[in-house]
Amino acid sequence: MKVVLVTGANRGIGLEVVRQLASQGMQVVLGARDPLKGEAAAQPLIQAGLSVFPHQLDVTDQDSIDRLRAEVAAQFGRLDILVNNAAILYDTWQQATTADLKVVHTGLETNLFGAWRMCQAYVPLLRGSGWTMSSSRPLASSSVSREQRVALSPQITRAFTSASRPDPSAATGRPASWNIWA
Repeated sequence: MKVVLVTGANRGIGLEVVRQLASQGMQVVLGARDPLKGEAAAQPLIQAGLSVFPHQLDVTDQDSIDRLRAEVAAQFGRLDILVNNAAILYDTWQQATTADLKVVHTGLETNLFGAWRMCQAYVPLLRGSGWTMSSSRPLASSSVSREQRVALSPQITRAFTSASRPDPSAATGRPASWNIWA
């Protein structure tokens, strides 16, 4: 049974991703910044017999990320799929010359650096399982093999394609592929 972690999963797209993956028989860790909201979102799914495990997770807080990584490692021993869904909506209609950079910084902390922190923290758990990595904040979608380039910044792409390749000694018989929306 695959183990999945979905960030920002207590409502909207994230909660629907949790529901659909759990409905396919996967064990899904529902990451939510507010643990009470995460628990409330998970209860109907758990009552329906789905394998959903709510946990507190704030992608802007490295301690929160590390704490959950330790819990996932202890409970499951691996992670097969990471869905970076956590994001905030900020004032994107501002003009560059007059933008409130505090607002922009807050958006970047969650939407860019949060996903980056999650990748850095969870790649070791993903490595041994022949994995798929997804992000559900699509701008344009594509499925790419690890040999292909991703339409992220070249630095991020190089960092994660070289650092996250599965260990060849842990052959699973499945190709390592990413479904990435960049």
